[in-house]
Amino acid sequence: MSASVTGPTSHDGEPTAAALLEAGDIVGLMRACHDRRLEREGIPMVLGLADERRAIPAPTDSAQIAEGNRFADVFDRYSAALVPWARDEDEGAVITAMQVLAYTHFAPAAAPITDAREASA
Repeated sequence: MSASVTGPTSHDGEPTAAALLEAGDIVGLMRACHDRRLEREGIPMVLGLADERRAIPAPTDSAQIAEGNRFADVFDRYSAALVPWARDEDEGAVITAMQVLAYTHFAPAAAPITDAREASA
């Protein structure tokens, strides 16, 4: 799996997010994520609301489903590294793993997650 991540380091002399991701240092990514001050970088914060009172339609596009499955796999790997003791419904654990996933994989100029096995096929 690969992703290209750019962006500032939190402090001079510390590894970039890309270097942490390449090294597989998920805990380091979490620390870097928490050290960032997004408002100082001019990154707007957005709050999204979802109406979950009714059934949410399932996606039918195979590419969308495959991409979602790849992100779910990354989320599971990050959760196992960051909060291995958490229950599935532990919102704090979900938020922590989602922060790191968003920081590394949804950053500006980040490449979509790709599976090396797919690229070589």
